[in-house]
This record gives sequence, structure tokens and C-alpha cells, in this order.
Amino acid sequence: MEIEQCKECERPFEVMEQGGQMPGTKEPEDIECPHCGFTRTQRSNGYFSTFPLSEEHERQWLADHGGKA
Repeated sequence: MEIEQCKECERPFEVMEQGGQMPGTKEPEDIECPHCGFTRTQRSNGYFSTFPLSEEHERQWLADHGGKA
């Protein structure tokens, strides 16, 4: 699990890279913010799933990383 902060709405969310059993076949895959739909692309040989954090987890992450929402 990795947590990213959206460049558009600035809210954090969880990113999971799944699949990836075929080394050497990396393709551009979208990572979409579950809050606002902003999309960025990253190369992967799998795919990405994104999930919002719980209110409490989001609040704590923002406090720990000097963010805002």
C-alpha cells in the first residue's frame, strides 16, 4: 500500500499496484484520484487501484505531512 496526495484536490488516497507478473511489459497505466477524478499516468506491468482513506486516517495523514484539505 502506498499513499499519494492528489495534485488537484490535495487529498490523500491509497494506491495499490496489482498484477505485474510479466516483467518487461510495462505500459502507461492511469492512477485516478477517488475524490476528484484527477488522473496521472505511471508505467507498470500491472494496473493500479485507488481507494479513499477513512476520515480519521486522512486527517492524521494530513497532520503528519503538513497537508490541508
